Amino acid sequence: MTPEAQQTSTRPDGFDLGATVGLVHGPTTDPDAERIVRDTLTRAGVNTIVDGEAAVTVHLGGTGLGVEPATGLPAEGYVVAVGDHRIVLDGVDTRGTYYAALTLDQLVQGNDVGHMDGVEIRDWPTLAYRGSIEGFYGTPWSHADRLDHLDYLGAHKMNTYQYAPKDDVYHREQWRDPYPADKLAELGELIERARRNKVDFTFALSPGLSIAYTSDEDFQALIAKFEALYALGVRVFNVPLDDIEYEKWHSDEDATKYGTGGGAAGAAQADLCNRVQREWIATKPDVAPLQMVPTEYYDLEETPYKQALREQLDPAVIVHWTGTAVVPERITSEQAAAAKAVFGHDILIWDDYPVNDYAHGRILLAAYTGREPGLAEHVVGVISNPMNQAAVSKLALYSFAEFGWKPATYDADASWHRAIAERAGGDAATIAALEVFADLTTYDGKLHLINAPVLASKIAAFKATWDDGDLAGAIADLEPYLEAIENASAQIRSGVVDPEFEAETDSWLDASFYWGGALRQALRVFEAQAQGNASDVATARDEIEHLITQANEIRDVRLPHSKVPLRIGDGVADAFVAQATGSVS
Repeated sequence: MTPEAQQTSTRPDGFDLGATVGLVHGPTTDPDAERIVRDTLTRAGVNTIVDGEAAVTVHLGGTGLGVEPATGLPAEGYVVAVGDHRIVLDGVDTRGTYYAALTLDQLVQGNDVGHMDGVEIRDWPTLAYRGSIEGFYGTPWSHADRLDHLDYLGAHKMNTYQYAPKDDVYHREQWRDPYPADKLAELGELIERARRNKVDFTFALSPGLSIAYTSDEDFQALIAKFEALYALGVRVFNVPLDDIEYEKWHSDEDATKYGTGGGAAGAAQADLCNRVQREWIATKPDVAPLQMVPTEYYDLEETPYKQALREQLDPAVIVHWTGTAVVPERITSEQAAAAKAVFGHDILIWDDYPVNDYAHGRILLAAYTGREPGLAEHVVGVISNPMNQAAVSKLALYSFAEFGWKPATYDADASWHRAIAERAGGDAATIAALEVFADLTTYDGKLHLINAPVLASKIAAFKATWDDGDLAGAIADLEPYLEAIENASAQIRSGVVDPEFEAETDSWLDASFYWGGALRQALRVFEAQAQGNASDVATARDEIEHLITQANEIRDVRLPHSKVPLRIGDGVADAFVAQATGSVS
């Protein structure tokens, strides 16, 4: 089950579902949970679902079977009990009942068709905010990307999507301007899709490039933008003030009122956020506390800016923080506690992984590592800033879902393998191909400082065997893995369950095919050199040059005019090939 449940125990009284199942509604049910239950039962072979009791009955949003109800669990908690021809799906709230329905779906998938094993589950999320923030630079996601992303978040019990694309001009550069009707309609569709998936669509508006903090006109423009999204159903709002020159004022009145320096900027930003929180959000009981992204959104250094936020920002406002760097290798429990202390507010970690807007030519497919489970004691949530490639980002998001739900037992490598298996639809050959391909795309220079570790270890073993005088044995050991690199692209294209994953990785799959071929030709060079066959050495080297030229000409389909070649196992694959071509000794 994913995410792993907090408490699970088995029961001896499992049963077969049969052709007809009754459905009884309780106080915490809702149409979305019922939709999940009906779809699940239909896929399990149930032909008829009747209202009320039947030989097998599902109690949706209610109790039964003598199990302790969900009452008293943390928000979004739920109970699932299966036994004695009854299925109880009891949530502490409607979102909890929805998550209970999702858990039923996983239980059905894990059993033989039509059979239910007896089980009792008590479950709840550890972190209140779990999900993503679309906050990267570069080409924003498409509307279809976002709709699919919201479905993925909901299916994995993540509850947060923050709309903050840096290259949406109405989010940042033209923040004062109302959205055009067609764009507003798109946002309305996203908000409705989020609601169906029990995901909080968080609207972020980033005015920092031009706002005059003392201008009531600017304040009213911000509120008008928020009101337009509130009318569409948004109930969570964010004011990001990151990536701006915070000592640059946009009106003489600001300079006069606040003065100069980081403390002045912090005071101005606190005044703005306080007005939003106190004059607008506090008047709407159904709206969550305001969030803000500070200009000093990383590190733990005590500064006049942070002091101003700590002392002047309304206590209800939640502050985003990325860690001790923009993309930190580690975030520890101690650091999280220090962040809460230095900002003086609840902290929501904006985790810049697997975002790749800084990692040109790379997609980042390594495991989500370096986050201590204990940080959950000091923050209200952890959300991912994903890649420009929405479908590929699901590999990391899978692990964000597991970490946010139950960080105490989070295992980065095990979670990564489960994420790979999900993308492969459980197919063993595709799982193997994805793992080979992902190894070539691990390095980001931030969380993961070693590239292609599996390939590197196999090349090291090759060299050791060769140094022992057994070139033939070294080649026999290494070549199957190099062949797997060469063949991975074809297997991934035919085997992944998400066509968009294949489309977004297409250029890197092509490049990996060519690099796999070049690596195998390097072995032919070593063989021919050992045999004293200069002609075969020359032929293999020519083929290497041809394959690498083809690989280096490939560009990301989203950035066809980029001058940056795609990065595939760089520092490992190219070094091995260079030895064969005579570029290095």
